[in-house]
Amino acid sequence: MLKLGKKVQYALVAMFHLDRVALPGTRVTTRELSLRYGIPEQHLGKVLQRLGRAGVLTSVQGVQGGYELHRSLRDISLGDVMNAVDGVRAVKKRENHTILTVFPACYVQGLTHEVERNVVERVHEMRLSEVLNPLDIFPSSPKNSLEATG
Repeated sequence: MLKLGKKVQYALVAMFHLDRVALPGTRVTTRELSLRYGIPEQHLGKVLQRLGRAGVLTSVQGVQGGYELHRSLRDISLGDVMNAVDGVRAVKKRENHTILTVFPACYVQGLTHEVERNVVERVHEMRLSEVLNPLDIFPSSPKNSLEATG
C-alpha cells in the first residue's frame, strides 16, 4: 500500500502555503509555518532543508530570509517531493495482500506488483498543481484576493 509519510505531508502543507497563501515575492520562515499549521519546527526545518537541497525550494539566510518556491507547482511532481524528503523510503512496499486467495499465489503476486507499479508511476508523475490546486481552504487569503482583483 502506498502511504504518504508525515514528512511528505509537512512538505505539501509548506508548498501549498508558499503557492497559495504567501504573498508573491515574500519568504516564509520555518517558524511561521510551524506556528500556523502546528507542525513541530524541528521536523519541518529538516523537511524544508531537504526540499531546498533538491531544488524545489529556495532558501535565503538572514534577517529577511526564509523559503520560497524555486519552481511552479506545475513543474514539481509529487515524486520530486517524495524523493527529496524520504529518499529511498519514498514508496512504501505493499503490506500483506490477502485478497483473491482463490488464485494461485504467483498470479496474485504478479497482479498486485503490476497494479502497484502503475500506481507508483502515476503518483510520482503527478504535478503538485494537480494535487494542491483543487484545495481552496483559504478562499480569503491575501494571495487569492490579489488574483481576484488583478
